[in-house]
Amino acid sequence: MIIWWQNLPQTIQPIAFTVGFISIYWYALFFIGGFFLSLSVAFFFIQRDHLSFPQEKLVDLFLTLFLGAVIGAKVGYILLYNFPLFLSSPLAFLSPYDFERHLWVGMAGMSFHGGLIGGILMLFFFTKKEKWSFWRTTDLISLVLPPALFFGRLGNFFNGELWGRTTEKVWGMFFSYAPSPYVLRHPSSLYESFFEGIVLFLVVIFVRKKMPFAGALSILFLALYAGIRFVLEYLREPDPQIGLLVNGYFSLGQILSLLMFLFSLLLFLWLRKKNYAIMKQVN
Repeated sequence: MIIWWQNLPQTIQPIAFTVGFISIYWYALFFIGGFFLSLSVAFFFIQRDHLSFPQEKLVDLFLTLFLGAVIGAKVGYILLYNFPLFLSSPLAFLSPYDFERHLWVGMAGMSFHGGLIGGILMLFFFTKKEKWSFWRTTDLISLVLPPALFFGRLGNFFNGELWGRTTEKVWGMFFSYAPSPYVLRHPSSLYESFFEGIVLFLVVIFVRKKMPFAGALSILFLALYAGIRFVLEYLREPDPQIGLLVNGYFSLGQILSLLMFLFSLLLFLWLRKKNYAIMKQVN
């Protein structure tokens, strides 16, 4: 059983199937699956909690978020993780087809933090256009985003990417595309799938009706994700083109997560002050 588990990543091919010259990767399937799962969860909680969102506009909202997240994730990856290489070969990053290797690579190179910013920007314009409450909408998205994260990290695992650091633990795995494929490594993408997807989902579900003001659930999501990501980055192999920063103490993902946590704290203080002032005027 242990041997089967340790060798599992080497038995999985990143390409799920091929149609003509187009290769469909597992990551793309899980990414799209996460989109539809989150959309279904949104419909469920809108009906269950009697949330005042026009359901006929929900698909438009999610398509807008999907577009913003994909563009933001791609731009974020280029700017944060591979900008020098992008300057030398921009087409290789923007095209889903690798012309040098004559290979369909699909959605390669994505950044969560970039996708988050892109999604928030598109959400802001969407809520302005539809005259929805921005913070109530972000609370809804924070409620349904963990299932998408769960699927997305599973997609990373099936793609054989984002492997962890070396370990001697029996639950370590051999990753074919890692620098040392016959050295056990933490299955960090599975850790993230569990904690960012399942655990975070259970937390936001449990506290969703206990938040003091609109936007508080969104801030809690940001803070918890940042904390989970910061800790799990210690088990994840840093990006080889960047390595560890700050004298070898932190990865880029940890620095971004720390900034995300500090931002969520400042945002909470600002929103709490703003809502307190509004309540004081009403009373």
